[in-house]
Amino acid sequence: MRKTMCWLLVLLMTAFVSGCGLMDWIFPDKDDPDLPDDDEYIELPGTEPDTSMEGRSTILYVADMHGKYILPVTYKVPWEEGIAKAVVRHLVEGGPAHQFLTTNGLKAVLPAGTTILGMNVHEGECVVDFSAEFMATADEIHERLILDALTFSLTEFATIDSVTIWVQGRPLTKMTHGTPVDAVLTRERGVNSSASAKGTGAAVTIYLRLDSLAGGSLLVPLTRPVASAADLATAALEQLIGGPGGDSGLEAVVPATTRVEKLSIEGTMAVVDFSSDLAGVGNLDVAVAAIILTLTELPNINRVKLTIGGQVIQLPDGRILSEPMFRPESTNPLAL
Repeated sequence: MRKTMCWLLVLLMTAFVSGCGLMDWIFPDKDDPDLPDDDEYIELPGTEPDTSMEGRSTILYVADMHGKYILPVTYKVPWEEGIAKAVVRHLVEGGPAHQFLTTNGLKAVLPAGTTILGMNVHEGECVVDFSAEFMATADEIHERLILDALTFSLTEFATIDSVTIWVQGRPLTKMTHGTPVDAVLTRERGVNSSASAKGTGAAVTIYLRLDSLAGGSLLVPLTRPVASAADLATAALEQLIGGPGGDSGLEAVVPATTRVEKLSIEGTMAVVDFSSDLAGVGNLDVAVAAIILTLTELPNINRVKLTIGGQVIQLPDGRILSEPMFRPESTNPLAL
């Protein structure tokens, strides 16, 4: 889910924390998107994270309270040397983020009592050695959530491309309930993937809605295999419109009757025109967010321009989406 972005153009706030709408988009009007002229919106690739006493804003991949899905949330981890270790500690049940996550209807997934015996990052590979408590998993679903959470949380760091898991000084090849563990874990494994995409070699990641136990909504990423890599943008939108299918507990964000009237890729921008069905959706801001997140998961797309029936979109709060929209920095930021 990590994208290298030169602009910080979009901010999100969840309704159940901030009291605002799920999406609070900011669209600065720039003449040249490649040459930002206001430092307020600049986030240069490779910029060092904030190391102030307040901490580092980090994307943690945690579970919903039912322990069915992993989803990203923004959390400010107190700064310390070896910040990656601190992030992993926040993924442990009963760890530093416990109260914060519980309050927001979420939970960490690494078994309680898990400690880090060692961590080394070299040439993009992060090797983490865990204590024996790491193996105290509930079932295969729990094990998948753990592997997803570790892989995606650690690869949020620009210096980490892959993760290798050890337990008590030995490489881990299989979890307690039989879940195999690849020697090198990367984002190619997907997230919340119920079926392997290795058969076709093509997959898309879509975003669906989950009602939080704390109130409000969250967006959950799901990786799904598709038949062909020839037109992944079309495949991604088809999966998004198709909705949750067998993924119980999730809700569609786009009506099943919605049609894609036009889809084109102009450089790194996707231009999509939907049928009027989309305008009638109950939470249009959520649908727009899910569409942007889904399309910008694709490696060749970093912004999206949307219309409905050839007309610009107006959100219920009056905002008009007349300009292309970039991927938000965070999917589900919570109050810090």
